[in-house]
Amino acid sequence: MSPSSQAPSSASATPAWVPWALTALMLAHHFGLWAWTSASRGIPLVQMLDRWDSNHYSRIVLEGYTWPLWAFLPLYPGTVWLLRQGLGGTLPPQFLGCLLSSLCLVAFVAWNTRWGRQGRLGSAMTPGTGWGWFLLLYGPASFTLHSHHTEGLFLLLSFGALAFASRGALLPSALLVALCVWTRNQGVFVAITAALLLAGREPSWRGRCLRFASLGALALLAFGGLLAFEWARAGDPFMFLKAQREWNHVDSVWGAVRGLWLGNPWHQGFSSWLLLRHVFGALWLIGALALLRRDRALGLYALLSLVVMLPQGDLGNAFRFGAVLFPVMFLAGDWLSTRPGWVRWTVALLCVWLNHKVTHAYAIGRWAY
Repeated sequence: MSPSSQAPSSASATPAWVPWALTALMLAHHFGLWAWTSASRGIPLVQMLDRWDSNHYSRIVLEGYTWPLWAFLPLYPGTVWLLRQGLGGTLPPQFLGCLLSSLCLVAFVAWNTRWGRQGRLGSAMTPGTGWGWFLLLYGPASFTLHSHHTEGLFLLLSFGALAFASRGALLPSALLVALCVWTRNQGVFVAITAALLLAGREPSWRGRCLRFASLGALALLAFGGLLAFEWARAGDPFMFLKAQREWNHVDSVWGAVRGLWLGNPWHQGFSSWLLLRHVFGALWLIGALALLRRDRALGLYALLSLVVMLPQGDLGNAFRFGAVLFPVMFLAGDWLSTRPGWVRWTVALLCVWLNHKVTHAYAIGRWAY
């Protein structure tokens, strides 16, 4: 039996206003920081919210797919395109992306807190303290949860898929898994995790295999639909994988391992920011292993999401990849709540400082993922 389906939730111990207050504070902080930076530095807000991958999504919305934009899966930009068309077809995609992502973040908070207080979530799926919410909302790159990125949408969809799976609801979980697969590469890991959560509820091996295979088959059907989309639009079902080669990737297992200590050819000189991302990756690994002891399926999800970065040659995207891993952040926050006061508040100040610096870096065009 999966631990997540049996462990009672302690979310009711957290006052209902805490996650909402933290969400409002984070949104006010980030949008206020961006508005101040725009005014003080003379950077148009429309440009500030269109950095790096945000710009790629905007180009897909405005111009359609071209090489190498096939690297970005279609659900998020397609949803922004639909929203833009529905609102007249003139608004900047980055503004609509912020709106969509912010709504998804709010929906995630509402759904998680409601089901948590109703006792419908296991202890690994919802925090038992406000510190769990704090670490999620003030993780280093939490700005991606409400800006023109896939994270807000993926956070909502992945939570829903795993929450339904932990309750044994095959069809709703499968539908949300399919949407995850069309949103981010991590969607495949959500599918594996959801299948394990479903299987864990069955008392017999036959039942477990049947439930795992059922969701696996539906997930494969969704992945097949993605391949058909790529084939019809690009003439190659694996165009999204081929296009990802345009970004940094190593050509050997040794290159992937060597990246852990920044030993690849492009790692010239000392980079404190890259080192911080590797420190964050190390903490993520510790959290994932701790989560693995509580819930094997969710722990595996966290580990796979970390390992998938290794072919890039370092953990330069760790802040962003970790932003959607709510079970790890919740677990780490609840653990932090048990530490002495001076430890908690020292960590809190460091988190706010790092979050502020990363959010500001995004605004001024420095690498923030």
